[in-house]
Amino acid sequence: MNPTTVRVDVNVRGAWEVALSGEADRVTCATLQEARRVARRRAADRRPCELIVRDAYHRVLQHELVVSREAR
Repeated sequence: MNPTTVRVDVNVRGAWEVALSGEADRVTCATLQEARRVARRRAADRRPCELIVRDAYHRVLQHELVVSREAR
């Protein structure tokens, strides 16, 4: 099973966007902290899930695999 990917990136307006692979809808957040919270909730609902947070220069700030509770 391939994990779903939740990405957090800065958009052209400087807001943070949370995007889920395979879905066109994005959630726009005012702060990085808010975007991380939203991304964590989405990742927890879709285990296993890869969570990637990147800055405005596409440098990876956070990368983790959120696994099922049974696998921990």
